[in-house]
Amino acid sequence: MNSVEFPEFLAKKSNSSQVVENLKQYTTPAYYNQMALQVKKNYLHRNFYIECEAMKVEKAQLAQVVYRRLTVQEYEDLVEFKKQPTGTSCESTVEHLGLLVDVATVEDLKVVSLTDKTLYVQQQNVYRVVFESRVTDPEDVDWRIESMHIIEQKAIPRSEETSAGTADEKDK
Repeated sequence: MNSVEFPEFLAKKSNSSQVVENLKQYTTPAYYNQMALQVKKNYLHRNFYIECEAMKVEKAQLAQVVYRRLTVQEYEDLVEFKKQPTGTSCESTVEHLGLLVDVATVEDLKVVSLTDKTLYVQQQNVYRVVFESRVTDPEDVDWRIESMHIIEQKAIPRSEETSAGTADEKDK
């Protein structure tokens, strides 16, 4: 998501993108569309995009597990973000599992302005990532990201030369 390839594809400056294919594979259709809309809006209307130069995962912790029984239609509505399931039906045949994981990261980002100078920032973030999958049968299991949002964020400016990746290399 945080690469020049994604916004350029969304702005129709390129016809294909491995980044886009990967995002579609690892996210639900609803979450992909939500991300794409935000990135496209930033690129076309706010004239910037974000490039991740380095990222270090410092900690990942399971926060919650949600088990549901759904009908096939309820499951399709859930992953397409049409509507949330309201209750358990006696016709439910799909077992669904959601894993809510808190992930702490340090990210070296480049905020590239299309009209001004590039900014360099290091962010310390904690994300709540929701993974979802059908779990009715082993062959159904296909974990994807259903949603992701920041629950804690701290940003500090950095110079172009410093990054988490280069700091790690100096320690070796």
